[in-house]
Amino acid sequence: MLAATAAFRAASNPTEAANVVGALLVRWHYIALLAPMLLMLLEWRRARGGLQVVLFLAIVFASLQALADTRIRIIRNDSPVPISDLSRNDPVRRRFGLLHGVSTLLLLAQFGVAAVAVVMTDGKGDQPPAHPQPD
Repeated sequence: MLAATAAFRAASNPTEAANVVGALLVRWHYIALLAPMLLMLLEWRRARGGLQVVLFLAIVFASLQALADTRIRIIRNDSPVPISDLSRNDPVRRRFGLLHGVSTLLLLAQFGVAAVAVVMTDGKGDQPPAHPQPD
């Protein structure tokens, strides 16, 4: 989200900025899908069900965001004019805006589940108690 804001401020026009953000998002999708998959495989032996669910959610959110962003790219490419030049009431612009909002919410959801995963893997569950109780 920070990169998108910077791209739109620095670019000479919205189309150029959107192309930069699109290129960044393609790379983000790989990271957002592969990182939780790798963590899920690494954590599989520990059989921590809660963490597996969180990682699965991360994969689902990343997949849905990739689909939404692909649809956004298709709408942009099919439009004869930049989306920002369309009327605010234009159905293409409205659909674009809706998908853009969905994509942003899914990105935020990914950050949320990543934070939960970090909290769940902070290592506290792997250490013995500081003061073992006598039998």
